[in-house]
Amino acid sequence: MSQTEYRFVAATDADLPRLLPVLREFYAEEHLPWNEPALRAALSVLIGDPSAGRLLLIRRGDEIAGHLAIGYCFSLEFGGRFGLLDELFVLPAHRGAGLAKRALAEAEALCRAEGLRALRLEVNDDNERARGIYERAGYRAHPRRLMTRWLDP
Repeated sequence: MSQTEYRFVAATDADLPRLLPVLREFYAEEHLPWNEPALRAALSVLIGDPSAGRLLLIRRGDEIAGHLAIGYCFSLEFGGRFGLLDELFVLPAHRGAGLAKRALAEAEALCRAEGLRALRLEVNDDNERARGIYERAGYRAHPRRLMTRWLDP
C-alpha cells in the first residue's frame, strides 16, 4: 500500500456511524472500558469545538483506516498550551505502511499551526511496537508516572 493513498481529514458528525466500530476495535485492543454514550458526548465536543482539540480520520478513499485524537491542554511547565495525543490507532489491515509515523507528523504539524508548545502522548508499557514508533519519532519517556482520579459529576 502506498502512503499517498491515505489522507488525514477532520472528522464530522456524519462520520460517527462508521467511526464507532473503529473506536470499538481500538478500545478492545487497548483493554479500555467501552462506554458509548460518554464516548459519543466526548466526540461531539471534539468535533464541534476547535478549542478542545481535533479528531482526524485516516482515510483511504471512503474507507476509515484509523484515527487520531488530540486534546488541547495548558501547562506552566510548557509555557502555555500543549497537545495531548489521546488516541492514535491504525486498523490492522492498514499497518505496515508507515501510517503511524505519518500520523505523528500530522499531529505535530497541526499543533505547531495552533501555536502549541509541545505534544505529549500516552502509550501502554506493554505496547513495544507503538513505543518503538514514538521513540524513533523523537518522543521520550519522562521519569514521572501519569496518575488519574475520576471526578464524580
